[in-house]
Amino acid sequence: MEGVYTLGVFALAMFFGSYLAGLIPLAFTMSESRIRRISIFGAGLLVGTALSVIIPEGVEVLYSARFGTYRYFAVLREQQQQPQLEFDEEHDDSWIHKAIGFSLIIGFLVMLLIDETFRAATSGERSRFGLTATIGLIVHAAADGVALGSASATNRADVQFIVFLAIMLHKAPAAFGLVSFLLVEGLERVRVRRHLLAFSLSAPLTAMLTFYIIAMFGSNSSLSSHSFTGILMLFSAGTFLYVATVHVLPELVLNDYQLMPTSSNSGHSHSSGVGGNIKELSALIVGALFPAIIASGHSHSH
Repeated sequence: MEGVYTLGVFALAMFFGSYLAGLIPLAFTMSESRIRRISIFGAGLLVGTALSVIIPEGVEVLYSARFGTYRYFAVLREQQQQPQLEFDEEHDDSWIHKAIGFSLIIGFLVMLLIDETFRAATSGERSRFGLTATIGLIVHAAADGVALGSASATNRADVQFIVFLAIMLHKAPAAFGLVSFLLVEGLERVRVRRHLLAFSLSAPLTAMLTFYIIAMFGSNSSLSSHSFTGILMLFSAGTFLYVATVHVLPELVLNDYQLMPTSSNSGHSHSSGVGGNIKELSALIVGALFPAIIASGHSHSH
């Protein structure tokens, strides 16, 4: 039950944090260079969280489910079918290896297909551009919710916190950018707030839904629940890697970053000089290392 309460707190914090960040452009302007650095730090966090927290944890959850299976059958079979048990173990290992690879690549490809779908939709009618941009970000946020929900199912508070922090540090600038973009598009403030509300609710609701789906699986079999949790975590790691490596990092390398495309497509050139680039690179490196440092400070207790 502790995992439910922790997830509830994180879900509320995610909703209010995202919503309040989106209200900032409605109240006052913020330095674009500062928003840029926050976004770059968030991209580093996404990469670091995927590589040093979610992937190792997902792999460990899958293998712990397998070892639990063998302990269970060892009690039933004792020593009667030892050769068959070794064959099953080898077969199960190959299944886990495939599950790891497929989960990661499917998460990456799902986000790629979503991006391409909404990019094609926005290339047409201008009046629908704001709506499709909002829907695209809502789907991205839903994938973040899957990551937090599956992380919560592991009952690891440190993993939950790192995933939550990584989500918030790219979700808050995304909310800010979405509202700024919708205002440029000329939407009424009431409609902008509705778009922001839908975006802010997406990740918390998906996180709670994912957690309860895993709990339902667990009511039938804790082993299948562990496997499902591990696969979902690896899937979400693939989505994290896509958002960081396809959206934010290329724009950092090209030094042509924009939170959201503007209707005028003015394409501000953010050539902030060597000092600015060093600060941005430092923000990226610190963001990438931060999850690994936090994770290494907590020993596994399961």
